[in-house]
Amino acid sequence: MIKLSSKYLLLIISTLLGVIVLSMFSSFFIFKKVSGLQVTQHQIEKVLFTRQYEFELLKTTGAFAEAYPMVMTTADRDQFNKWFNVLWSRVQSFNTGSIGKNILASGFDYQTLDSSMRFIDSALKNNSSLDTTAILEIRKKLSSLISASHSYHQQRNFISREVELQSIQTIYTYYRISLILSSLTLFFGFVVSFFLYRKNKTLLDMQSLLEERVDKRTSDLKDKNLQLKNEVLERYIVEERLVSSQAEIQTAKERALHQLNFDPLTNLASRSLFTDRFNQALIRATRNQTQTALLFLDLDRFKNINDTLGHSIGDELLKNTAQRINRSLRQGDTAARFGGDEFAVLLPDITGIIHVKKVVQRILAELSSPFSLSGTESYVSASIGIALYPEDGNSSEILLRKADNAMYKAKEKGRNTFQFFTQQMEVEANKRRLMESALHKAVKNLDFHLQYQPIINIDTGKVTAAEALIRWRADDGKYISPAVFIPLAEELGLIVTIGEWVLSTACTEAVKWQQQTRNPLTISVNLSSRQFQNNDISTTVERVLAETGLAAKSLTLEITESLLIDNNEFIIRQLQNIRDLGVSLAIDDFGTGYSSLSYLKKFPINILKIDQSFIRDLTVDKNDAELVKAVLSLAKSLQLGVVAEGVEYQQQADFLRANGCPHIQGFLYSAAIDSPDFIDFSEKYNAGDNQSSQSIFSPVPPLSDTAGTS
Repeated sequence: MIKLSSKYLLLIISTLLGVIVLSMFSSFFIFKKVSGLQVTQHQIEKVLFTRQYEFELLKTTGAFAEAYPMVMTTADRDQFNKWFNVLWSRVQSFNTGSIGKNILASGFDYQTLDSSMRFIDSALKNNSSLDTTAILEIRKKLSSLISASHSYHQQRNFISREVELQSIQTIYTYYRISLILSSLTLFFGFVVSFFLYRKNKTLLDMQSLLEERVDKRTSDLKDKNLQLKNEVLERYIVEERLVSSQAEIQTAKERALHQLNFDPLTNLASRSLFTDRFNQALIRATRNQTQTALLFLDLDRFKNINDTLGHSIGDELLKNTAQRINRSLRQGDTAARFGGDEFAVLLPDITGIIHVKKVVQRILAELSSPFSLSGTESYVSASIGIALYPEDGNSSEILLRKADNAMYKAKEKGRNTFQFFTQQMEVEANKRRLMESALHKAVKNLDFHLQYQPIINIDTGKVTAAEALIRWRADDGKYISPAVFIPLAEELGLIVTIGEWVLSTACTEAVKWQQQTRNPLTISVNLSSRQFQNNDISTTVERVLAETGLAAKSLTLEITESLLIDNNEFIIRQLQNIRDLGVSLAIDDFGTGYSSLSYLKKFPINILKIDQSFIRDLTVDKNDAELVKAVLSLAKSLQLGVVAEGVEYQQQADFLRANGCPHIQGFLYSAAIDSPDFIDFSEKYNAGDNQSSQSIFSPVPPLSDTAGTS
């Protein structure tokens, strides 16, 4: 059944089709009536132009007849001349006007007209009074022009009629085509109406389905709209918060910019700001032909402050240092903190090194005053390196590097001083870089070997132990003293790897000795203080003993007095753990550091090793002799073992034996030797072949022997 709405639709479509049919019939009849009435504006203008030409030609002809009769008057001639001039202008407009050119293009004989007019004009100009022959000839010319004009109009009227008929025929053709197309439209309209009528039920079902989908989509859109409203509300709340926090954001930006350009701890210039000002100063110095100085400053023994008083006190010291440096500078100078306890100072527009020296001396004087740190007075000095532009370089990078080299030279000179950069420093810095590279390679490949110096029991005359000493032969075949490369390894952070290798290798060799000889030899290995700082060395010792199978009682670890001065609980715990394993602990180079009876009591120490600097002049310097006696007496009172290092003469050995020193080592008996030679030496010496005070085993000259890794 067709719904009412569908009936209305069909009725509307049928009505539209009827209207189309009526419009077609109406347009046909109307077109038929008006098709013949259309005249173009161009045609009208052309007709008017030619009609005016004919009128002017006729008037000229009539005026000529009146002007040149048998009896002539002046008034008649003036009238003729007037119309002749008008006609002559008309003729000339055939060549100048667009209408005239169109007339010429349609077949008008302009050549005859032009020649006739020129003839008449010439005749009138040359003869003041025309004879009968001339008058007749002019009348003949005018009559001929009138006939030609009439003939042209007859011809054009015929042509125009043909054109009009052809146009009507064309219009009818177009209309016939239009009628056919309209009929086809009408036919297809009826087809569509029939199709819509037949497919009405399908369309209604589709409409129902679409309506259901629209309803569901509308419901979904409502839900989405509600969700969107909630999101907009949340967005509005967030925007309100953002707007309210705009001032905070601006403050944060300013704070971030300040942190980018200034050190947050000391409020000095950051590295980036310092570099920018440095580059500007170099440009200005080049333009003004002046000098610029760069000071690189490093605090001496700042690490001791951090380790003993804590990092918060260290930060307080850095703040006070920054203030004192700023007080020493003039307006226009820039101080910056590069990190840690490193500072840089820019002195632009200087005229000589005298000014630089004055500033440096003011800085050192300011820093020499005691610092009050949490109620405690502390003293800190600084080492300063100086580089000058343009003498030492033309860029901030080069000058910073050279000032840094000069600063290290100041530290080597004893600290609390300053050094200007010299080319020799550059040479030394290059050597240092080459050694650093070679040391990194050696550590990676473990290109080291150990030698062992015997330790003699002075009472029994037996070899009871050996001290392991590391050796490094560079690529050029030369030995590099441990006193040179061990501090470098500590600075580069390579000492932990080297120390573990020395400990493992020495323990492995000690196990071989005990298997090859009847004498239970022990091994003594040096440890660097750096090995205690970043890791638990006691766990490393325990692991190496387990891996090598060496008994803990056969191992002695030597440490320096500087390690004990730190009084660090973490270090004390590591030392106690080592003692709990059964490993002995010895203080190496005893007496050269800050010796104190308190740490002998507090730390689990077993052995004191008297430094060779006290043994060297033992027999000639009374003070050294008394000091050695005091150490031996102290060790006996505290029940500590003693080893005297650097014994080279028999008189020294006799003095030590007489004063109760139990163990000695030195070139008097043997230099440090390779492991196979050490076994041979030990076997022969313990068998009684020790009559000679100088051992035959001295294959390597002295290398300023320092124990193991220290």
